[in-house]
Amino acid sequence: MKDSTTKNIINFLIGFVVMFVMPFAIFMGIYFNILPQSLLIGIGVFGVLAAAAFIIGGNLFMMYSDIKTGRYKKRS
Repeated sequence: MKDSTTKNIINFLIGFVVMFVMPFAIFMGIYFNILPQSLLIGIGVFGVLAAAAFIIGGNLFMMYSDIKTGRYKKRS
């Protein structure tokens, strides 16, 4: 039982750092102008590409599910 509890705590801490601490640190670095210009450009490009991939991927997934279920088949 101790192993699973320790594993759960470590997984929680890793998730917390990845989802909250790192974005907050990046945001503070941008806000206080601490990060170098090249890193700021990289973060911006990554954000734009991630948003585009999310939007395009979501639309493709929804179109695929509509085609798969036959939503727009002509019914007579």
